[in-house]
Amino acid sequence: MVNILSILTMNMISPINIIAVSLGIAFFMGLLGNKAQRTSYILLIAALLFNTIVSLQWLYGLANNLVEAQQIFTAGYKPPFSINLLMGLNEAVIASLINIVGLLGAIYMGSTLKKNGSGSQVVFLVLFMSLNVIVLSRDLFNIFVFLEVGSIAVAGLVILQKGVKAVSAGFKYMLATGIIAGIFLIGIIFIYRFTGSLNLDQIIQSNPAIKQGALISSFLILIAIILELKPFPANGWALDVYQAAHPGLSAILSSAVGTANLYVLYKFTGMAGDSLMHYISLIGIVTFVGSNLLGINQKKARRLLGYSSVGQIGLLIAIMGLLPHSNSNFKLIFFGILTSHYFAKAGLFWISGIIKAENIKEWSVLRKKPVLLFLFLSFILALLGFPPFPSFWGKWQLVMELSAQGQFAVIIAILVGSFFEVVYLMRWAGYSIKLEAGTLPEIKLSKYIPVILFGLGLYAVGYFVSQSVEFGNTINYLPLLVVAVLLVVDFLPAFVKNSLSILATGWFAYLLIPGQDTIKFIFTIIFLVGGILTLIPGFQIKGKREGFYPSAMLMFGGLALLIEASNLLQFFFAWEIMTIGSYFLIIRGKKSMPHALSYMLFSVGGAYLILLGFGMVSAGNSGLSLDLLSSIKVYPVLAMSLMAVGFMTKTASLGLHIWLPGAHGEAESDVSPMVSAILLKAGVFGLILLMLASGGEQNSYSGLFYVLGWIGALTALVGNLGAIFQEDAKRLLAYSSIGQLGYILFAFAIMTHMGWLTGLTYTINHFMFKAILFLAIGGIVMKLGTHNMYEMGGLIKKMPFSFIAVLIGIITLAGIPPLSGFGGKWLFYNAVIMKGWYFQGAVVFFAGTIAFLYLFKLIYSVFLGQLKDNHRNVKELSIWFLLPQYILIIGIMVFSAKPDLILKPIGNAIAMAFPSNQLTWEGTKALSTLGYWDATTIMVVIGGMFVVLLGWLMFMSRKAQKVEQFNMVYAAERPERPELTHVSHNIYAGYNKALGFLVAPGITNFWNYTTNLVESTGNFIRRIYSGNGQSYAIHLVSYIVIVFIIYLTAI
Repeated sequence: MVNILSILTMNMISPINIIAVSLGIAFFMGLLGNKAQRTSYILLIAALLFNTIVSLQWLYGLANNLVEAQQIFTAGYKPPFSINLLMGLNEAVIASLINIVGLLGAIYMGSTLKKNGSGSQVVFLVLFMSLNVIVLSRDLFNIFVFLEVGSIAVAGLVILQKGVKAVSAGFKYMLATGIIAGIFLIGIIFIYRFTGSLNLDQIIQSNPAIKQGALISSFLILIAIILELKPFPANGWALDVYQAAHPGLSAILSSAVGTANLYVLYKFTGMAGDSLMHYISLIGIVTFVGSNLLGINQKKARRLLGYSSVGQIGLLIAIMGLLPHSNSNFKLIFFGILTSHYFAKAGLFWISGIIKAENIKEWSVLRKKPVLLFLFLSFILALLGFPPFPSFWGKWQLVMELSAQGQFAVIIAILVGSFFEVVYLMRWAGYSIKLEAGTLPEIKLSKYIPVILFGLGLYAVGYFVSQSVEFGNTINYLPLLVVAVLLVVDFLPAFVKNSLSILATGWFAYLLIPGQDTIKFIFTIIFLVGGILTLIPGFQIKGKREGFYPSAMLMFGGLALLIEASNLLQFFFAWEIMTIGSYFLIIRGKKSMPHALSYMLFSVGGAYLILLGFGMVSAGNSGLSLDLLSSIKVYPVLAMSLMAVGFMTKTASLGLHIWLPGAHGEAESDVSPMVSAILLKAGVFGLILLMLASGGEQNSYSGLFYVLGWIGALTALVGNLGAIFQEDAKRLLAYSSIGQLGYILFAFAIMTHMGWLTGLTYTINHFMFKAILFLAIGGIVMKLGTHNMYEMGGLIKKMPFSFIAVLIGIITLAGIPPLSGFGGKWLFYNAVIMKGWYFQGAVVFFAGTIAFLYLFKLIYSVFLGQLKDNHRNVKELSIWFLLPQYILIIGIMVFSAKPDLILKPIGNAIAMAFPSNQLTWEGTKALSTLGYWDATTIMVVIGGMFVVLLGWLMFMSRKAQKVEQFNMVYAAERPERPELTHVSHNIYAGYNKALGFLVAPGITNFWNYTTNLVESTGNFIRRIYSGNGQSYAIHLVSYIVIVFIIYLTAI
């Protein structure tokens, strides 16, 4: 292939032939008329293919230094007496993008173009000819002429779509572009007056920025080009076109026309001074934030894509104004974000035309075509800047560059705009995955091909860009290859895919475990061995279980990459991969759509805080090593705080916890333990890296850790209180997880040797007992078909093995001897007393007392009490659910009897960071300055007591009479509802009256109020888009005047 291209570059086709061939064929197509529509269409495809080949030939030659950039002079003269074209590497890239989407767009719109006759085909060809000209031309007036030609062509193609909306949108488009053309022409007249030339290169060399009159004329030209890019809020006319035009044309407007106009702006920025560049960046940022804000409540798919298109182009405008074009990373950043927008937006507009769904809730029809659904989700994730897409690398590098310049306010604005976009695009993705699927129209191959090719192109360019980013070549793509394989074989039975997933996870563990330090070894066990255990129940699932295993392996792969990460880029890449996979797992639950969106929003918000923190870490330092966390030079306390809060979104700390109960409670039965026992530890792992880097005992962040300690204590209290008032068994366990993660955060925040031993002990224990409890209760919920504990009861004889597993789990959780939870509690007492955090400690220990209440409610409600009639034939859980539970029970028993096997290495690992008041060991006896704890002795003594007491009870009850189930009365009254006969129902009503105010939904109400405020603001501003052409004309003129006045005050 390379040899063929090398041969082709030996005979380069002059770029001017793009114009000549396009004009010639367009003229010939006009002569053919409508009687030879098929021939005319073939000529159209041939011309567009020729243009694509020419631009790709030049791209290959210039990129590989096989040819040099070429200037083409018309009429045999040089400027200013002729018009010159330039084909350099930049022009070749942009022209190739334009011509590729033109060729695929013509294929996609084939039936429409044939139906409307050769006239529409001529207009289509002329549009792409004009786009090529404005990219290649170096003459101002020539660019103006062909911008107008292109505008007329677009308006003509818009009105080909039948209907009043299309005609109205076309008229408004012509009106707007007419005003813009007038401003542009005035600017050209003045620039010619002050420079004496229309050649762009000569104008730039004359430096018009030093002349006041020429500076104003430069402003007029630049503002005209910016208006062509539809800046907020002077863009209502463009939004109407995006919505009303043919989807294929909307794709061209967003991908081709937008790309060409961006490059024209790039060429013209050489005429601007620093002050103008500043305003260009400001216009871009306002457009990015404002457009995405207004898109939040949009329900019409193509108008929503219009808001997103305007926003993405606004971001590119901002980048153009923010970064010096001489910056070595400018083109990389710009190209990464541009190509994601280019591929994704065209793909989404094309899909909208395939499924013919106007409202975003109707896009669930995509579930009937998994390939289309996969491409749709890929395009969405690419727009949002997730890996492995080009925009991820572009945004990462953008944040690093802006951080190096100290432009943190700009970064915050960009991240806010990005977050707004996440809101509406992920809501849309949720609808497509979860809502009931409608009827899918018949899909022609000609419409399928462009979407598939652009989907593949998106992934290919993403990999290409990653290799150009600093440290991008350190990214391990192996987990993503496993995911790709599982996607390809997703048609296989679940049993086969489950086996493959377990093998792959085991392989990850095999590759990672050797050579890891103690702490990373522990988390590798939690992430990957835990992953294998939680995958085992999948063997019970029948059918194909489509989509589950790629999602699971995406999450586990991300977790594996977290362990492996040695630099900031690797860590953030892994964090984002893990987030995507876990979102797709959570949303699989029957009622989990809103909870999955909530999880995603908190996760993305947390990821943006981490990214901003990483930017501060990189500023003033060289390289991206994780070791830089220990030498933060720019706002160190703020950077540490941002990263800590980002990690705490995963640990569901107080204020950031509202996503967790619904996400865990509504997830599938084998997904809940994955999320609770494993995923939450990712946040813990991040906090551990952060705190170790802070300097251990000698850290300079004592104020931050004091605040984190209080947050942990209050999280434990609120989580446990929330658990006791739950009637849903899985939600009870979810609130319990919030409380347990509060303990862990509190323990690490103590920042002493004993505190960290406590934190790691609780981390290990939580992994084991929460996996057991969620597997057992989740399996029971799946068996019984209900989450409500008051609809359960009496299952101890039906499910004895599950009862034993739950009993061991709650004993460990409660911290009752002889199991390992008691050891954790003993360490906690020591850590709190040694630190002197008595008030926080009192809150934590009170929270621990509350835990007994919900644990009693859980085991009594489910296993004791009266058996329900409809549960008389219920059988024990499948061996696939029991097996991982009992493997984990073995782990608990080993940890309980011989904790020194784990705690000694942990103590040694943290001794350098926390050398004071270390725990010492005499065999199995642990000694602190306050006392000792001998787990083995406790296990033997309590085990012996249990055997003796059990034997005595069995002996004494050998003649006891069994009481039949219904040998009871209900105070001689008939209950109103069946649940009133269950002691579990509202069992803690009294506590609710006394302490319920502590778990009142104040935090939830705060986030709901914030959400409503943002949506209301967007809806209020959106009123300016009345659909009236005259209003839009006023918007344009007002925009020019206001920006001009602001600009004049600064020069």
